[in-house]
Amino acid sequence: MMNSTQANSELQKLKKLYRKTIKIFGPPGTGKTHTLVEKVLKKHLIKTSPQDIAFISFTNKAVNTAVNRSLKAFPQYTTQDFERFKTLHKYCRRYFSEEVFDPKDCMIDYALQTKIVKTSDKRLSQDNFTYKDWSLGIYSKARNMLASPIQIYKKESYKQDSLDVFCRKVKTYEHYKMNGAERAFIDFDDMIERAIDEVTFPPLKVLIVDEAQDCTPLQWSVIYKIAANTDRIYLAGDDDQAIYQWNGADPKYFTKFFPGRKVRLRKTKRFGEAVHRFSQIIRRGILNSEEKEYEHGHQPGYVKRYLNFKEIPFTQLEGTWYILGRIGSTVNELRMMAKDAGLYFSDNEESKCFDENQWEAIKAWTRLSTNKKIDKKQAQLMYRFIRELKDPSYRSEKFWNNEPDFKDYNFKDLQEWCGLDLAPSSQHKQWWWILRRNFTPRHIIYFLRLLRRYGQKELDGVPKIIIDTIHSVKGGEAHHVVLYGKANYPSNYESKSKEEKTNEKKVWYTGATRARRTIHLLSTDYKYNYPLGEDYLVYVREKEK
Repeated sequence: MMNSTQANSELQKLKKLYRKTIKIFGPPGTGKTHTLVEKVLKKHLIKTSPQDIAFISFTNKAVNTAVNRSLKAFPQYTTQDFERFKTLHKYCRRYFSEEVFDPKDCMIDYALQTKIVKTSDKRLSQDNFTYKDWSLGIYSKARNMLASPIQIYKKESYKQDSLDVFCRKVKTYEHYKMNGAERAFIDFDDMIERAIDEVTFPPLKVLIVDEAQDCTPLQWSVIYKIAANTDRIYLAGDDDQAIYQWNGADPKYFTKFFPGRKVRLRKTKRFGEAVHRFSQIIRRGILNSEEKEYEHGHQPGYVKRYLNFKEIPFTQLEGTWYILGRIGSTVNELRMMAKDAGLYFSDNEESKCFDENQWEAIKAWTRLSTNKKIDKKQAQLMYRFIRELKDPSYRSEKFWNNEPDFKDYNFKDLQEWCGLDLAPSSQHKQWWWILRRNFTPRHIIYFLRLLRRYGQKELDGVPKIIIDTIHSVKGGEAHHVVLYGKANYPSNYESKSKEEKTNEKKVWYTGATRARRTIHLLSTDYKYNYPLGEDYLVYVREKEK
């Protein structure tokens, strides 16, 4: 037990933290990032250098956004000046000594975790492994919660592995990290644990932690350590958007445990009355939420429900789109629906819906068939897909290496020198008859639909539609949002505990509040769904009053 002297010391530490900490509660679209950059940074950059300021967020994308906004707001600085704007893991790694973290150590991602246990213990069944192994995910969750792995395993309502298999996987994984290879392995949880025990962080003038509601108890231990040697601390977040409890995140550390004065942002600039009303209906189901009444903007908009994907007016509404699923499998379904509808889209990492090499090959062939020339690079790429050749050796690197970089080719050149097996009269054959190597009938049909709807110029640009999970677009916004209600969970929504229902409400609240104008609810009658359909009916009834 803690004696009175220790208790008094801890109380003094908490009082000190309270005096130097400001907690910013910002509902969706109220300008948390704007406040942190335009107001907080501006205030402190008058007195100090940006190199004395640390900005911590939890995705590279969020950090890059903060850096870019800072450079725009303060053009007198360079990217190097904001070198302490990092994810928490990268910030820790920056201050590792070689004794703590050898640069030769290998970082472990989810795929490598699974590979390690699959190949290291042949007694484990190969049937229950996925890209992100369930047991190793529970183990990581326990570490982040500073809890016993077996206790966390027992609390899980749905168990993919038996307790014996779970323990075996954890033991195999930890043994391999230390003894299974010539060089040591380290995972993201190791980085945080080692930072807590072995890293001395330099003093800071200002520490900013964005999306603080998504930090785990393990990560908060590092934040406490950094904060102890910092003059001013800003924590920004929204507990209603705390959607990472599956990984051990605990928003109570932000709302209650970390002391500080509270500032509440009161007006959203993102959406108008329709989106605000619907999102607040979802929010009513969130238990123990911090008070945060806020006004909506004056943007026009509406909320509508659909049973069929093709009913959604993608071509009638101007602006950007998010099409969002709850989990990866539903996102894959959405991508297939979008391809069947001939939509041009990407994911949140900007990977396009088609093979860009295929697309470049199509454009090269189109230029040739209209009597235009292509350069060496375009010709090389096109030949990767061509099947109808007199001499297939013309696909080889040896041939193209002997060709000068500045050379251009027309159709006759390629027919004569590179083996295109076509009569002059067949010069204008459609591209799909030529580019057959990796093209399937599905590819061809999809490209034809895209070309018919968008044209080449628009397909060369950035897609206005992003299809991904709600988690992946957190922090972003689009003019229009489609929420696909199907969840494919092993148990339906009504069978969940109050805490599980609250966590589900937070996910869908986060998804709904990405919308600037309109929300489109798709397939909300599925038996395992979060009941977006019920919320929609409440929305309609209240709107009619």
